[in-house]
Amino acid sequence: MKQKRSIFLFSILALAVFASACHFAAVHPSLEADDIKSDDISVSSESTPIPTTEVLPLTPSAAPAATPTLFLTPTPTPEVITLTISAVGDITFGGNQKTTYPYSFDEYYDLYGADYFMKNVAEIFRADSFTVANLEGTLTDSDTIRTTKQWNHRGRPEYAEILKNASIEAVSLGNNHIMDYQKKGVADTIQNVTDAGLEYAISGPWGDQYGLYETAEGIQIGFVSVNEYYDGSGVYQYLEEGLLELREAGADLVFALMHWGGDKTHVIEKAQYEMGHWCIDQGYDLVLGCHPHVLQGIECYKGKYIVYSMGNFCYGGNKNPSDKDSMIFQQTFMFLDGVLQEETSIRAIPCRLSSVTNRNDYCPAILYGEEAEAWAARFNGYSEEFGLTFDAEGYLVDVLQSED
Repeated sequence: MKQKRSIFLFSILALAVFASACHFAAVHPSLEADDIKSDDISVSSESTPIPTTEVLPLTPSAAPAATPTLFLTPTPTPEVITLTISAVGDITFGGNQKTTYPYSFDEYYDLYGADYFMKNVAEIFRADSFTVANLEGTLTDSDTIRTTKQWNHRGRPEYAEILKNASIEAVSLGNNHIMDYQKKGVADTIQNVTDAGLEYAISGPWGDQYGLYETAEGIQIGFVSVNEYYDGSGVYQYLEEGLLELREAGADLVFALMHWGGDKTHVIEKAQYEMGHWCIDQGYDLVLGCHPHVLQGIECYKGKYIVYSMGNFCYGGNKNPSDKDSMIFQQTFMFLDGVLQEETSIRAIPCRLSSVTNRNDYCPAILYGEEAEAWAARFNGYSEEFGLTFDAEGYLVDVLQSED
């Protein structure tokens, strides 16, 4: 009986040792079975609790944090508007009271029709945004002339279609020939150009109208026309009031159309300098001059341009003028989000008021080659005092800006 009991106790003890060894291997997996020596295992007669390893419940890995969606606001594209304007000098349709019919403007009209006169330049005007000319004379059938004048200019009422067909959008009437056929001549001229769809401007005792034209790009161009030759310093009031009125009406650009200076001279008078600078100082964007019947220089004053005289362009008042030089002045303006920018460019396209040199055929022509180079040499002489130089195509290649 004791022998059986001893065997039983021995079996219990052996099981306890085996269990302890299994636990040790589990806790120390790096130990091989051969590393466990029997001498390292001691058996106590007291009951020793067998440590257990806590088993944690398995949980799925946490999902990665969601990446926020970025909604980028597109950068607005600035609105850029560029537009080119053209301007020409004296346009006199018909002739004066002393003009005979042979080789006259009227005869050329009867022979070749309305589109003949601007056939060489009309495409330039159609390609720009705005063209303005000085209409030097009347469009009327009145016979009541001003007897105090040596030359009274008159064209047929239907000649207004010449302007319209050539894409000339506006005319300056503030000159010394608008009143050649008295009040009826003024009224008829205004009515005829208006009926042809043109804008006009005139200031002084013969009329009070400031021009405003909206281009296809949506730019409002205002213009004031004054006759300094007759009205002298009185034109300052017209210029000041016109600028204010046009700005209040929403004009983005305002031009001063000046009838000033001496007759048939390239020399600029002191009054022209002073009045041109004053216009820019007041806020005009461009000054365009007429009356001398010949070209005068161009000045860049405080970043803006003063064209002192554009000469004759399509001139029926003389069958063969000795000085046939002419030009088409162009300026390109840029607006960024509706704001006029300082960047600008100009061009003085070399022209002759006749397509032939031996007479006036009333058909202005653009010059090329040697003729254009000769024109540029002459015109650069007129603009030399201002530091402006133009090439044979009329592009500005050198500019000196004046500040006073």
